[in-house]
Amino acid sequence: MRFVHRHFFRIALTITAMIAASQSFGQVGYPFLSPTIDSICQSTLEYVQIKQLLLRQQEQIEQEVQQLESTLKALNQEHSDILIEQQAIESELTAINQHLDSLTPKRPKGPQPRENIITLLNERISFHGGYGLNINQLALSNWAAGGENSWAGKAFANFSLSYHKKKFEQRLNGAFAFGISRFADKRIEKQDDKLDLTYSLLLDSKTQWNISMVAVFNTQFANGYKYPNDSTVISSFFAPAYLTLSAGYSYKTKNEHFQIFLSPMAGKVTFVFNQDLADAGSFGVKKGYYDEDGIWIPGENINASMGINVILNYKQPIGKSIHYTTMLNTFYNYIERRDDDRLRLDVNWENTVNFVISKHLTTILFINMKYDHNTTFPVYETIEGVETVVDNVPKLQLKESVGIAFVHTF
Repeated sequence: MRFVHRHFFRIALTITAMIAASQSFGQVGYPFLSPTIDSICQSTLEYVQIKQLLLRQQEQIEQEVQQLESTLKALNQEHSDILIEQQAIESELTAINQHLDSLTPKRPKGPQPRENIITLLNERISFHGGYGLNINQLALSNWAAGGENSWAGKAFANFSLSYHKKKFEQRLNGAFAFGISRFADKRIEKQDDKLDLTYSLLLDSKTQWNISMVAVFNTQFANGYKYPNDSTVISSFFAPAYLTLSAGYSYKTKNEHFQIFLSPMAGKVTFVFNQDLADAGSFGVKKGYYDEDGIWIPGENINASMGINVILNYKQPIGKSIHYTTMLNTFYNYIERRDDDRLRLDVNWENTVNFVISKHLTTILFINMKYDHNTTFPVYETIEGVETVVDNVPKLQLKESVGIAFVHTF
């Protein structure tokens, strides 16, 4: 019974679909069909029509793609033919040019234009430095601790001149200073006096260690006196003067903040061209004497020695406004030995701290410690109530100054 009902339902559904299809093609619809079945049949027919339209468009696009591929293939073939023809023309032109060059006689080369000397100097030479004036002042009034009104001024300058050519580097550094102090009693004393020149020749080895030669010269500008006695001269221009010639190796970091020079064989010459000081044997020269016949033999003006020279330079900014620089120069004397058979040592250690206030205003702290075994100072003892010089020995020399400086750099 169920099979009969199911078969009858299929026949009814088929007849309904046929009636709906005939109605959609312009025939009269059957009123006994429900609106829902009628709308379903109409939508299905629209989908069939859209599908057929899309299939025709797809077939047309495929034909156009085939035509474009054929055109592109023909263009590629034409491009290849043109490239082959261009290469053939370039080969023929090269052969023709070579043939023409062989037929044309070669002219001798004339003088080449020289490089501009100004350009070469700008590329190889570097020059910079600075100069300024340092002023200190002291004023006292009814000051119980005592003291004396005074003012002091010091002019200073320094420069660095370097020349680079291929593997060689030459550098000349100079440092100059001269200062005086004036006291309330109108007494004037020399405060500072320096003339230092350093020349170095470096052979670049493409490493941080390089073969170097260094010459250092030190002296002063004016006479120095045994203050407060300004009638006794204890030093003058070229008395003393020191010239150190060294050859060895130098090392420097990439930023050049640290440099060291080592010389196992260095020569140091001391000049004393003030004959009174030379006769007294000052600064290590051989002093004058009377021979057996009572004839005065003047003192020598030059004293030479050999030794080890070590020079260390270091500079480091501390923040944005503080700059510290130091230079340590040591010389170990081979020739003159101490009583305990140890090498005599000469040391010069300079320390400078710049507190930058503005572009042209700086506070400068300078500390210089020096020890020279040939520079002696008297040792006093009280004998029968009178201070008497009993010996002359070398001592550590210390100089310190601090003040406001007006500076200009270039």
